[in-house]
Amino acid sequence: MKIRLQALVLLFTASAALGQDTGAQLLKQPKPEYPEGALKGQRQGNVVFIGRIDAKGKIQEIRYGGSSLNVFIDPAAAAVRAWQFRPATRGGKPIEIAANIAVRFRVQGDKPGDIPYPILGDLSVFPADASGKKKAPEGFPVRRGADPRVRFEAVLDVPPLPKARKIAVTVQALSPKARSIVLFEDSVNVPPKAKEVKIPFTATVGSDWEDGVWLVRFLADKAEAGGGQFWLAADPDKFQFVLPGKSEQPPTATTKK
Repeated sequence: MKIRLQALVLLFTASAALGQDTGAQLLKQPKPEYPEGALKGQRQGNVVFIGRIDAKGKIQEIRYGGSSLNVFIDPAAAAVRAWQFRPATRGGKPIEIAANIAVRFRVQGDKPGDIPYPILGDLSVFPADASGKKKAPEGFPVRRGADPRVRFEAVLDVPPLPKARKIAVTVQALSPKARSIVLFEDSVNVPPKAKEVKIPFTATVGSDWEDGVWLVRFLADKAEAGGGQFWLAADPDKFQFVLPGKSEQPPTATTKK
């Protein structure tokens, strides 16, 4: 039996068109250890975290954002803590940025298992102009008053089924003051045998949106499907990056065992 462990960091490396503003670049990516019981049972899934990448390129303040199986959380977190990046830069100077991170556990063999239900496999968030075009690399702050929109590029991993279907997807944002705002709500078409579906969308930045870390929650057919973050700041140079919640631990009993 072959084992494939795929760890996916959800970060965007800036193109030359963005000048000296560059996204974080992954330099070191140790793979997580596949839990023995899950491997024998050919159980697969994802773990989603949020955190920040500091100006030295290290992952800090990892927070749990969702998982397919509880048993995957600890090995995924241990691997992510050891990841190393070339830090993002603004105007040529290293800066810290928000990080949305997903780790996939996949088994390959004659009868590979499938993930049990839809869950995020990728999430990138960008400041955007009025047309929805990216204005900065992934993880950079959305500047209130300067960036009219925020752009989301999500990948939802799904169980492959023989027939085409639709999945009702809702994306909610929770503000630093615990206000809930619906960012996206629509039915997404899933082709036959598809293992993932891409969900790009944009949202208008409200004039009353407060500075801070905004949590993002995905629901697929009304079930939890993981989460992420973006950060908003009128003046990014004065923004203090403070993540909510406790490190790496499931916040509710919705995580599957």
